[in-house]
Order: sequence, then C-alpha cells, then structure tokens
Amino acid sequence: MPFLESVTGITGAPLSAFLLAYGVATAVGSFGGGRYADRNAARTVVLGAIGLAGALLALYLVGSSAIPTALALIALGIFGTGVVPSLQYRVISLAGPGGQLAQALPASAANIGIALGSAAGGVAVGRFTVSAAVMTGVIVALITIPVAWGTGFLEPPVSPRD
Repeated sequence: MPFLESVTGITGAPLSAFLLAYGVATAVGSFGGGRYADRNAARTVVLGAIGLAGALLALYLVGSSAIPTALALIALGIFGTGVVPSLQYRVISLAGPGGQLAQALPASAANIGIALGSAAGGVAVGRFTVSAAVMTGVIVALITIPVAWGTGFLEPPVSPRD
C-alpha cells in the first residue's frame, strides 16, 4: 500500500479496487499455474520467474501512472501465485519416496522468502525510497530465473525394483 499511496497517488476507495484486482489476479494465477504444472512444471517455474521479474520491473517503471500500475499489479498477482502449484509439484515429484515429508518444504521456503524479502525491502525503503523496495524485488526475481532454469534439469530418483 505505501507504494500505491506515495508513488502512484492512489488512496481511499480506488486503493481498495487496486487491492481487489491484485487479489483476483492471485486466484487466477493459482488456477492457471495448476493447469500448467500438469503440462510442464519446470517450464512453468522458469516462465513464472521471468513474468514476475517483468511485472516488478513494469511496476517500477510505470508506478506513477494508475492504469499501467494496475496492469502491473495484475501481472504480479498472476505470476507470483502461478508458480506455486508448479513448485509444489516439482518438490513432491523430485523427493521420490520422501514426497510426503517434502511437501512441507515449499511453504516453509516461501515463509523464509517472505521474511527475508520483507527485511530487504525494509532496508531499501529505509535507505532510499518506497520504489527501491520494488527494484529489490526485481533483482531477486532476476536471480531466480537461472536458478529455476537449472532446477529444470533435476530428475526424480529412480526407485529400486523390489
């Protein structure tokens, strides 16, 4: 909300509309991400990381204009939650027999990421501006692209024949 208020100049009822649009986009992203996870989860994670970096960069670049900011927030919601089903699927499938235990890892990793991202964003805002937190997100998202691509080469373990 501070970004929308201080950079975009959105307050009051329009702010609620922006947040509603973002919330609807997250639902759409989760549904779409589930569909694409079934087709190719590894590719969905890479495309999601690219989309997330692009949405954050767009938000940074057009943040002072309301309509483009709304579109960037929608893209952010779609890509941000669109990778979740694919990440869950990849972790469970790569864990092999330990899939039941491993299914807790994506949620734990996401919570750690939220905590670290919040700390990094707080430092960026404290030292610079609210927009710097968005640029911090762009940098982190750009780092995840090669990591996501690299994990696409991982294969599930081969289970021994009984």
